[in-house]
Amino acid sequence: MKKVLMVIGGIVVAIVVIVIIIFVFVSSTSEKLVCKSEEGNITIMYNDKTITGYTANGISYDLDGQKEYAEQIGIDAYIEEFSRYFSNNTTGNCE
Repeated sequence: MKKVLMVIGGIVVAIVVIVIIIFVFVSSTSEKLVCKSEEGNITIMYNDKTITGYTANGISYDLDGQKEYAEQIGIDAYIEEFSRYFSNNTTGNCE
């Protein structure tokens, strides 16, 4: 029984480590739009073509829907539009 629990624990730890490594890699290789406000903060990570990830605190964000929209209009237009939207609808701004 101990060996089974150790194997399961090892697998869980390995999965967590892999997820952390992937997040750090995506975070370090992506450009970032950092938006801060009293209502909450969001950082959108992106490359030349699409959104690669995000982190949010106090704000909801539909990654799949926004990723699809960004690919339709182009990432540069999306970043400009999101920045305007955030500034107009919160007390903060984006950098």
